[in-house]
Order: sequence, then C-alpha cells, then structure tokens
Amino acid sequence: MPNRTLVIGYGNVYCRDDGVAFYVINLLRQKAGLPVLQSDEDGLDGLGHPVDTILLHQLVPEIASVVVQYEHVVFIDAHTGTIPDEVRIVEVHEEFGFHAVTHHMSPGMLLALVRNDSHSVPKAHLVSVKGDVFDFGLGLSEPCLRRAEMAEKMILDMMNPKEGGIGCTNCP
Repeated sequence: MPNRTLVIGYGNVYCRDDGVAFYVINLLRQKAGLPVLQSDEDGLDGLGHPVDTILLHQLVPEIASVVVQYEHVVFIDAHTGTIPDEVRIVEVHEEFGFHAVTHHMSPGMLLALVRNDSHSVPKAHLVSVKGDVFDFGLGLSEPCLRRAEMAEKMILDMMNPKEGGIGCTNCP
C-alpha cells in the first residue's frame, strides 16, 4: 500500500469557529489542486489521492472502514480555549469505551474501532485550533481565521518528509 494520508475535519460549519476544520480542509484541497468542498459536501466521493480530505459534522463509527485504508490520519477540530495553545498537534492513541452521557466519539475511540476491524491502526494526529465564537452563523472570526492558516501550515510541515515530517509522498 502506498503511503497515504487521510485528513478528517469535523465540527459544525454553521457555528462559526466550530467550522474551522472546513476552512483548513479547503486550504489543503486548494494546495492539492482539488475542488473545494461546499458546506453540504463531505468529500467521501473523491477519495483515492495520496492525501485525501473529508469533512464530517462529528466522528461516527461508520468512518472506520475508510480510515483503515490509510497509513496516517490527521484529525482537525476546534477547541474552546481550554488548551493553552492556539493550534496544537498531538499524537492520537486508541481509547476504549464510549462516554455514556454524550453522542461524541473521539479520534481515539475511532482508532480503537479500526483496530477491532483490522488488527492495526494508522499513525494519527489531532490538530486542535482555538475558536472564539461558537454562535450560529457562517464564517470564522478573524483570530480563528489566522489560526486556521497556521494549522494548514503546520499540517503541511508535518507531512513533509524533507522537514522531518511523517513522510507523505506527493502531499499538497
């Protein structure tokens, strides 16, 4: 299997900065020469590149069958400021067990499902971008827009083998 990377952005594009992943995904798609996604598109029908991107409202178990096809997965989500960094990248490890009081699935839970199905998991990272405005509406706040551009650069740097990244070939 060639070295393939899947970038999964998730969040609610209709809640201002919670849609930061939508913006970052489209920056990456533009760099790769792929058409940008509209707010009602997920990108699942356009897979098959060295770097694929998809956008989800939230992580769901059904996506495990897609994740298993990649060697590296990068998750992108907004955070509310509880993390001190404006943009943080952390390695994701498997996490077993669902939270009983929420419908939310974490990247680690998704990796555990992938291992259950395939007995192996891709290398994974979570890119958290600080958001400021989570009210209903479209468009990022100005500070979040700046952070989204930082996140795109950090993701590209992470995937660039010449810069000590993960070594994705033909990355955008």
